[in-house]
Amino acid sequence: MYLAELQAENFRIYGPRPYRDGDDDLSLLVRFNTGLSVLVGENDSGKSAIIDAIRICLQTTASDYYRISADDFYCDKNGRAAAFRISCKFEDVGEPDQHKFLELLTPEPDRLPSLYITMLAEIVDRDRSNRVSVITRSGPNGDGPPIEGKVREYIKSTYLRPLRDAEGELRAGRGSRLAQILASYPQMLEQKEDDFDPESGKAETLVGLVRRAEHHIGQNPAVAAARDDITSYLQRFAIGRDELAGAIGVSPDHNLSRVLERLELTFATDTLTGQWTRRGLGYNNALFMSAELLLLGNTPTAPLLLIEEPEAHLHPQLQSRVMELLSDRASSPSSGVQVIMTTHSPNIAASLPVEQLTLVHRGKTFCLAAGVTKLDPSDYAFLTRFLDVTKANLFFARSVIMVEGDAEALLLPALAAATGTSFSKAAVSIVNVGHVGLFRYARILQREDGKRLPVRVACMRDRDLAPAGTPDNMRGKLPCIADLTVVELEDHLANLKSRDGGTVRTFVSDRWTLEYDLAATNWTLAAVMHQAISLAKVSKSDWPDAAETQATKSSATAEVLKWRADGVSLEQAAMTIYKPLRVDNVSKSIAAQHAASLIGDLPSLRSGELPTYIQEAFRYVRGLA
Repeated sequence: MYLAELQAENFRIYGPRPYRDGDDDLSLLVRFNTGLSVLVGENDSGKSAIIDAIRICLQTTASDYYRISADDFYCDKNGRAAAFRISCKFEDVGEPDQHKFLELLTPEPDRLPSLYITMLAEIVDRDRSNRVSVITRSGPNGDGPPIEGKVREYIKSTYLRPLRDAEGELRAGRGSRLAQILASYPQMLEQKEDDFDPESGKAETLVGLVRRAEHHIGQNPAVAAARDDITSYLQRFAIGRDELAGAIGVSPDHNLSRVLERLELTFATDTLTGQWTRRGLGYNNALFMSAELLLLGNTPTAPLLLIEEPEAHLHPQLQSRVMELLSDRASSPSSGVQVIMTTHSPNIAASLPVEQLTLVHRGKTFCLAAGVTKLDPSDYAFLTRFLDVTKANLFFARSVIMVEGDAEALLLPALAAATGTSFSKAAVSIVNVGHVGLFRYARILQREDGKRLPVRVACMRDRDLAPAGTPDNMRGKLPCIADLTVVELEDHLANLKSRDGGTVRTFVSDRWTLEYDLAATNWTLAAVMHQAISLAKVSKSDWPDAAETQATKSSATAEVLKWRADGVSLEQAAMTIYKPLRVDNVSKSIAAQHAASLIGDLPSLRSGELPTYIQEAFRYVRGLA
């Protein structure tokens, strides 16, 4: 059995179900995989609320207690909800588990029965104390028998909180996490017997070893002397015939739990120096997760691990190693561990198959499994190979601009900043997918059911047509716009946008390519692009120094001024400026790097001075169109 579905109403960011047709459904409904499920999205999107809903409903194996407060109830302009409901649905309850939950199961047609754990929390005496009553029952509507006793122990989850104090969790102490973990280890059961023999001094079990240690401590001369002196003082407090005597020992009671609470998990001493050295937060975090995985391996039913931000304190390579381990445990038929986690790490998002991700955005969840998105089966295989860290930031943005090359990735943020738009402030991510797979990535955010994700995606494309009058050596195999009829041109542009849908929109260059369009838009940008491409030409042999850079910029500026004085059209000048990139193999990336720097130095640049398709794309990702 595994946790397949979570529903919540009026809990935190998640509101009520619609009361009538036409109302928005603000409640939560999210499906999980049998193995690994990863929730991705920006801060305050609802990821932690999902994890908290599970652990509040099922409770956790740790001894920590979560106190439900008024803040957990959904609140909007109409006030705070009086009650919330959380329901966890376990599917595929097999025969061994059916015996444990027999009277609690819900039959399912043509499949194994399901187990619903439904919790209802209600505010009592709202005007005074805001006390909360909680009832947990079985059944989809919470109308079945109550959940208690052994059943509660069977369904508990293991929870690793964000920014966890790994060292603190593994220290010795009353109710320590390590003691709880070790107590569940099967080999520990035989250690609870006290097998200490005072005559022979032999002991094998943990309890027996503690008894032997206490026996020898009591016989230590210094300890015995201190004990006797304490007893002599203590006897002076005695009243009547009371006999008082002190004892110095390891523990007043000898049971396994008290022994385990005295154990501490640390790293072994260094093999070279023989000394113990304190480790950093990252490896301590890995040690803590290793201990928790030991517990999960000995869970009697449905081992469920909830992790918030496994990347906490881990550098990228260690993040990858942790995810490999968690993925292996989640996919292993023998372990059967189910892992549900949240992350803000593009390293982790990029290292996993897309179908294991669920995008959480502004209180809405969007599973990315096959059959739910517009991705084809071949797309999933492609993305597993080519979705890297720089592209995975699309899962954490409010808007995305997808581009086909380094030039666009460098120039568009510079153009936005120069016209008063900060991509970081507007939560816009640039995703450079190269010259293949533009819509393979865009289809991640398109749904088969037609629902619109609240993430705007602008795909920036070249026109793939050469302007009229383009020389053959620059045109190559591209068709020329002059050779197309009006209908053929409309069909060509429509084909470039044929995969638009949902919140994905394509913006096609006004004339040809980004560099050409910038040069052909106005003389200010023409001068910038001529300086940048000229600098890229001299950068082919060696990066220009300050003097050579200034000389090249001045020469290019003078040339543009002369063209303008001689009556050369802007389109002719743009063709000349663009030629080195098209014919002479001058680096587009280096030219874009120079252009981005030059654009930042402009005294002013209005958005209306940009190519039209860039203006429209910027307005779209900012939610203004």
